[in-house]
Order: sequence, then structure tokens, then C-alpha cells
Amino acid sequence: MKSINVVSKAWTNTYEEIAAKTKLARAVLEQRKVKLRAGSALSQLLSQADKLSLAWAGQVKPGDRVVWDTAFVNRLVDAVINLPDEPGIQEALKRMAGSVMQPDDRNTSQGKDALWELVLLSDLKNNGLAVMAAEPDILVDFGMGNYPIACKKIWSENGVEKRVSHAAKQLAPFNNGGIIAINLDDLVPVEKVISVPNKSYVRGVLTKFNLDFVERHRDVFQDAVRDGKCDGFIISTTALAVLWEEETPAYLASQTSLWHIQESSPEARERFLAFGQFQGK
Repeated sequence: MKSINVVSKAWTNTYEEIAAKTKLARAVLEQRKVKLRAGSALSQLLSQADKLSLAWAGQVKPGDRVVWDTAFVNRLVDAVINLPDEPGIQEALKRMAGSVMQPDDRNTSQGKDALWELVLLSDLKNNGLAVMAAEPDILVDFGMGNYPIACKKIWSENGVEKRVSHAAKQLAPFNNGGIIAINLDDLVPVEKVISVPNKSYVRGVLTKFNLDFVERHRDVFQDAVRDGKCDGFIISTTALAVLWEEETPAYLASQTSLWHIQESSPEARERFLAFGQFQGK
């Protein structure tokens, strides 16, 4: 399993920068005529960035909840402002505007499903790939035609097989293999903060989290690849971290892992390995 380092520097901007980006994200939503109702979950979450910026400017110590919520806001607005003209994300933005988005709320959320699609789309774009938001969720071109990616958040360990099966059905019409992109953020215990010395340690913790998840569901993943339902998997987890040796100790750390098996067809291996060459650059 190949792991990709994503302790994102972009997610550790100054609080003023995060507030400015939040303003840009609101402008993108307004331009796209996506209504952000006052008092909605997304509106409340975005307002945390404003609160933190004001507290910092006034030299007032903000609450931990405001600090951590703002870290998640930064992740969200990065994706939104990186895709301002992407035509295929309109529905995803509407789902985010009308759904539960708070990171510590573990209820199933179409908005969080949509956020995972946008974050991955944005990350792939940042890696220099030609991408578009389209069925099944994302199409990416790395020289082998439109390559499909079906994105799935996992809400419960009990729902993994069903989610993988649904993703496989989304990929089936394309006859071009494809990847199932799994997000595990909502399996991280609520208010869990990884406290380690530095980035290297947090990468290890999250890589192990991803690998342990794969091992618990290895049969499901192996069957999907072996039966030709997909070429492989992306496994991604994001969690709060305090890195006490770093200049900026509070981080929102992500680790993305690529997983496949050697027993897949030669065509599937070729496609998956070609895709993997563009990751983690």
C-alpha cells in the first residue's frame, strides 16, 4: 500500500488568511446562486473562522472548539475556491449548504459526502491532473482516457461492504476499471486529537489507521479488485493533530493511501499504477 504525505501546509494558514479565504468561498457560493441560509450548519461552521480571526486580532484566547472547527473550515474553503468554475460541482455545493457539516457530528450527511468529492477533486487538480466532476463522481485523465473514480465516505464499520458494492455499480458502465475512493474521517473518534512530536509521527499514525481498516475489510477489497469491479482503492483519513515539536503545533493532518493487489488483471494493474505515478508529487 502506497502512502501519500498530506500534512497540508495550506491548512495551516494564519487565521486572517483563513478568514479571507472563507470570504472568497462565500463569494463563490453566491456567484453560483447557492443559498447559504443564516443559521444553517454550513453558515455556522464558516462563522467559526471569523470568530477565530477576531479573537486573534484582539489577543483573546479562542476556545478549542473554534480553533479546531476553523481547521476544518480551511479544508472546506480550499476545495471550494480551488474549483470556482468547475461546472459539475453545483449539486455538491447545494448538498453542502443544506446538510450537517460539523466535523464532530457523526450523523450521515450528504454534505460531507459532497465535501469528500470536492476535496479529492481539488487534490487531483493540484497534482496537475485533468479532472472533472462527473459520473460516477470524478473523471480524471492521465493519458488513458476518462478514468472513473467513485467516492464513498464510510460512516460505520458495518456498512463497508454495502458502500463498496454501490461504488462498484457506479463504475460498471465505464468499462475502464476505475478506483473506489474511501474516506474514513467519520470513523475517527469524536474530539480525538493525535498528539505526537512532528509530521513524520502523525503520518505513521494515520497510515496505520488506514492499513488497519484495510486489514479488517481485506476480503471485501480483494474481491472487488479480483472480480474486476475496480482497479484499486484510495483510502484517506483526516484528523486533528498537535505536533509539539513543530513551529505551528495545531494541524489538520491527512494521509492518503493507495491499495491494490497483484492478482488483478494486467490491464487493471497498468491503469492503477499509471494513476499512482501522479500521486504524492
